[in-house]
Amino acid sequence: MTSELQLGIESVVVLSFYLGFTILIGFVANSRSRSHSLNDYFLGGKTTGALLLFFTMQATQYSGNAFFGFTGKAYRSGLIWILAIPLIGLIITAQLSYAPRLYRLSHRFQYLTPGDFYAHRYQSKALRLIVAALTIVSMFPYLMIQAEATGHAVETLSSGALPFWSGVVGISVVMAIYISVGGWQGVIWTDALQGVLLTIAMLAATWTGLQLAGGLPHVLEYLSEAKPSMLQAPADVESMTSQWLSLLIVSAIGFAMYPHAIQRIYAAKDETSLKRSFTMMLLVPFLLGGCTLLIGLTGLALYPDLSIAESDRVFGYLLARLASEHHTLVLFVLCGLLAAIMSTASSVVLTLSSIFTRDIYQAAIRKDASQRELTMVGRVFTVVILFVVVLLSLNSSLTLWRLTEIKIEFLMQLFPPLILGLYWQRMERVSALAGMLMGSLVVAAMILSGFPRWWLFQAGLYGFFVNLAVCLLLPRLLSASKEEVANTAEIFQVLRQT
Repeated sequence: MTSELQLGIESVVVLSFYLGFTILIGFVANSRSRSHSLNDYFLGGKTTGALLLFFTMQATQYSGNAFFGFTGKAYRSGLIWILAIPLIGLIITAQLSYAPRLYRLSHRFQYLTPGDFYAHRYQSKALRLIVAALTIVSMFPYLMIQAEATGHAVETLSSGALPFWSGVVGISVVMAIYISVGGWQGVIWTDALQGVLLTIAMLAATWTGLQLAGGLPHVLEYLSEAKPSMLQAPADVESMTSQWLSLLIVSAIGFAMYPHAIQRIYAAKDETSLKRSFTMMLLVPFLLGGCTLLIGLTGLALYPDLSIAESDRVFGYLLARLASEHHTLVLFVLCGLLAAIMSTASSVVLTLSSIFTRDIYQAAIRKDASQRELTMVGRVFTVVILFVVVLLSLNSSLTLWRLTEIKIEFLMQLFPPLILGLYWQRMERVSALAGMLMGSLVVAAMILSGFPRWWLFQAGLYGFFVNLAVCLLLPRLLSASKEEVANTAEIFQVLRQT
């Protein structure tokens, strides 16, 4: 039996055991569920403590995109990808700008979805539906990233014995089972396990890969001779701004608006637990951001001539190279990779199910639906989401990083109405609606017309500038209704409480 075939068989066995274990967690979580309410199914009754909250935030923040999308981007960028470390730090900083205040409102007014805040703050059903639609559409590329990362890993590590589609379909089926059965409890229990696994796996793969390439000094020496441009910063300020400053701003704001991250804020047991989890999160960028950079540089030394499409698989190529001498390690890293993918994808799917159930089905279709019925709708929509993701992932022609950019450029349009709604009492509904719609239209128009980047900035940043300008200017020209003024006064009274 060849080593490649043996690795393929053992990979299937190990991954089958791991996937079976996650399904078991889902059934155990379901048996411990206290009720059939939406609050319990989607947010675990809002009783999540600091440590579990940290693990679930870490596991969902660093996904299959970290193993494949970020390492592929590092391969194509070189040493300048060291900016991934402050990039991830900026994401956490942006979340901290709204998390404590949003938590107070969610605790007082029982928010379940991101749309609950917008609908309540601005007294607008239309805004709830727009936020729901924008969030669902924006997050589909993210789910495609997770599915495609699994497909690449399975295909590469099995040397083609297991096709790309088998990884995409397999992970989707398993997630459909344990999410629909276990809900929040099933997701967060697996997140605790997966958060530890993915961290150890990333560190182990980074260290072993560097040793295979002769160590970091040897990698840097090779690149200085063979690919010196990969160790250099952009040649001028204009290039630095267009290539990286724009990316840092878009990423910080867009990633900070992940709907599943917002739901984790809602799920915290108390504000102290929330702040402690964020404090622990500030240490993670230095660890995992550095790992993606080192893996990208290692890949450049070992596989110097990969195409753009192939560069997204550099992590898989590295694991395949390590398989003969570090067989057990590769199997462990494969589990860590799967953990990263499943933790993020399952959280996103659960969040999108809650958004559809609460913001579309309950708000616009069946206002008098029972809690049991709504929970069942959420479970059904989970299966529907994953089915659509499989179809899209099997026919995608974009790089994983490009999918990431599209997602965050739309998500960042949610930020101005959120942050201004939390800090500026004069902000009102028409301005929030107009800003969000105009910003999203600018992004869509630029992408569809073939100009995803113009001059110094990406489409998402132009949309954001238009969005923010509308949100800052219109409230000075318009007056809110008496109902909205009274509601806003109540909200800010809660926000002023400590």
